[in-house]
Formats: sequence, structure tokens, C-alpha cells
Amino acid sequence: MPFKEATRNWWMRVAGGKCQWEYYTEENGWLECGDEAEEVHHIIPEGWVLDRGGDPEHEVGLPLCRRHHSRNSGDEEWGFGSSFHPDIGEAFREYGDWKQQEQHMAEIADRPIDYSNSPFAEAVREHRAMSEEGERYWTGTEEIDKYYEEKMREKAVRHIAENPDDPKPKTQPSPKMDRSKRPKRWYDFFFEEDEEEII
Repeated sequence: MPFKEATRNWWMRVAGGKCQWEYYTEENGWLECGDEAEEVHHIIPEGWVLDRGGDPEHEVGLPLCRRHHSRNSGDEEWGFGSSFHPDIGEAFREYGDWKQQEQHMAEIADRPIDYSNSPFAEAVREHRAMSEEGERYWTGTEEIDKYYEEKMREKAVRHIAENPDDPKPKTQPSPKMDRSKRPKRWYDFFFEEDEEEII
């Protein structure tokens, strides 16, 4: 699920509406995509956060063009042809042929199309299984996640300083959040209050 609309739009404003993906070329070195951002990526994906008892609404957002979020199928960490979810990019490529074949079979059997075995459904099942095993299902490394988190936190602080009338929206916790999954810390036994959100 995406960020709630108010949160998504705020991260878009923080990034000036531009894709924040960075890539490297031998000719020009490090470059930022800079195309129009169309989606806001959870740097730590929603399913991963929910599986650990967190609230994905409070994660750092990274505005991206569709190509660098989920349409490219490359998994090279700093390549232009990569994305954070290359398996979803592959599902987009496979979906047309799958749907055509499934429609044909549904017509023969006089039944509705069964989307539970679509390329997207398979990718989501794989994400769930990997998350439960503690395996990353998105491209990159923890260091790359931290790099983008720091980048977006710095942009957020600058945005708030320059636009004091546009703070990060406060939103209700995700209804999917299960606090019982959160690991207990020593001070949790004394305080049950929510932590203050830090950008």
C-alpha cells in the first residue's frame, strides 16, 4: 500500500516533484534521475515494517519515477536500468501474456479470471515469504537505505525551515499495524506512550 495521500504529497513537495534515484556512469559520474516523480517509495518497505510491528506511515519516503520504483527489472544497485522492486518490473512485463492466456482459459472453462496466480500475486507472495524469513526483497543494501534516508531527512529539514507552514502531516497509524510484533526495549516496560515522530 502507498503512503496516505497527505504524506505522499508532502514527500513530493520535499523533493520538488523530482525522482531522487541516483546512478553512476563512467562518462559523467554520479547523477540524479530528476524525471517527474510519480510514486513515493517506502525506503524500508511497508510489509517489512508491518511484520516488525512498526507504522509504515512514519517511514521516510523517497519520490521516484515509475521506472526507478517498480518498472525496471535490473537489480544493479546504482544502475540507471535498475529499480527498488525489479521483480515487480518483471511482473509488469509478464502480465500481458499471462492475462491473455488466463482470459482464454477462463472463456473455455466458463469461469472468471483467477487473479490469485497472476505475476503480481506471485511477487507479493514471494515478498511475504522473504519478509517472514528476514530476507530483503528490495534492491540495495542497508547502507543504500541509510544513504537515501539521510538524503531525504536533510531535504525534509530544509523544506520545513524554508516552508514553516508546511510541516509533515500527522496521520493516524496504519490499521494494519500490530504493536505486539514490536521487540520490547528495556524502557518499554515503564512507558507505554507512543514515541514522538522524528523526520
